[in-house]
Amino acid sequence: MDYRNSTSEEYRSKISTIGINRESLAIVKKWMYGLAIFPLLIGAFLIYKTGWITLVLGIVGIGIGLLYSAGPKPLNSTMFGEAVVAIAITQLIPVTYSYLGLAETGKFDSSTAISVILVSLPNTFAFFCAELSNGTSDLEADIKNGRHTLVYKIGRTNAMSLFKASWALAFLLIPILAILKVVPYITLLLVLLYPNIWDDLRPYLKEQIKTKTYPLVIKAVTKLVVGYILLIAVGAIIKMIMSIL
Repeated sequence: MDYRNSTSEEYRSKISTIGINRESLAIVKKWMYGLAIFPLLIGAFLIYKTGWITLVLGIVGIGIGLLYSAGPKPLNSTMFGEAVVAIAITQLIPVTYSYLGLAETGKFDSSTAISVILVSLPNTFAFFCAELSNGTSDLEADIKNGRHTLVYKIGRTNAMSLFKASWALAFLLIPILAILKVVPYITLLLVLLYPNIWDDLRPYLKEQIKTKTYPLVIKAVTKLVVGYILLIAVGAIIKMIMSIL
């Protein structure tokens, strides 16, 4: 939909994947419909096994996916796009997976949902930074295509300040959650990686270029998110072993 909604020929031919690969829209549509069938079948099976809550979560997820780039006013052309994507990826998906894993045990309740949300908060702010970096790097192209994103609304300078604040929260939340025993203490090891992650971000803070510095932000986000998830998994394994001994 970004390709169809675009008003910039430069975007269509040099930035859009469809334009770069010279794919026809008819073929792209066939691929989209074909790829949608399998998830829908799996989704129907999960709804049958777990109930109506899965249906609601599925509808919300699909709705966000469609509204992000479809329609006359897609989310990625508004000031809400960055936040909605970050929340959907880092909050909605973990909550859904947790519910699916616990649905048949009856152990998923509001307390579990809140715990999942709290555990996922560092990733939420990290992903929000990734979205902000995309917006700052694409600001000129977005203006040409009539996209009034968050970066467009608040300006590049304020967006960069928001980027730094979001990263600070992502960094600080991990030790806070560990001290509060929301996540395993072993996640504190991730603090040792902070200087390396910050070094990845420095070039982007100086200049926001999609092909040059934006990938470095994605690299930093990947390090934080993957390291955080792996350490939580290690902590869970250690806890399980300790309970057996």
